[in-house]
Amino acid sequence: MKKPVIGITLDLARDSEKYKFAPFPWYALRKGYADCVTMAGGIPLLLPYSDDMGSILDIIDGLIIPGGDEDVNPKFYGQKIMSDKVKTNDERAEFEINLTKKAIERDMPVLGICNGLQVINTVLGGTLIQHLPDRYKSHINHEQPHPKNAPTHEIIVKKNSLLGSLVNDSHKPIVVNSTHHQAIDELGKGLVVSAKAPDGIIEAIESPKHRFLLAVQWHSEYLNTELDENLFKKLIASCMQKS
Repeated sequence: MKKPVIGITLDLARDSEKYKFAPFPWYALRKGYADCVTMAGGIPLLLPYSDDMGSILDIIDGLIIPGGDEDVNPKFYGQKIMSDKVKTNDERAEFEINLTKKAIERDMPVLGICNGLQVINTVLGGTLIQHLPDRYKSHINHEQPHPKNAPTHEIIVKKNSLLGSLVNDSHKPIVVNSTHHQAIDELGKGLVVSAKAPDGIIEAIESPKHRFLLAVQWHSEYLNTELDENLFKKLIASCMQKS
């Protein structure tokens, strides 16, 4: 049986002034994203930015919107920048928002990770908290110090959800890493919350109306839990089902 091809969007990076190789941007992606797709039985395909999104979607079976070090510009959800902590990359955001919208319209399986959760929520009309410390005083540091991959706080998973169905042992605490300073404020249309942090911050969302539309605020590509591994396996399995 043909392995599903999973498109993964890329970050757009530039050399620092100290280590400048050439005055041109370059694409970047941590290797773990592609490794997780391969582990789950898919073929990863890295997606450079393009206006020909229809052709891109014609050659992939599923889509991953990964994390990144920059924020979705609030203009994409109808707000102005209200925090000096907001760092934007409009070229990346425009590509990911438009590609995600078209993928959802096709009912293509989509997995969002960290930034990807925020992109999906924005696409479906939701909004974001621009800087968590400005709104919440929490015992959880959602922008944890290094190492960023280390699990630091528990999540509470909704049992009667797609995410909940991927939890093998409901009695075992699920601890995730936390490397974000933004989070969902108003939930996008058609989305439901499938996990929260103990302080109430939304940690996962999904759409019951789609074949597979699920996003997590933590970095599941580090495979800290069985749930992380199951997320990628479910993405691949969904790509092999007819819509």
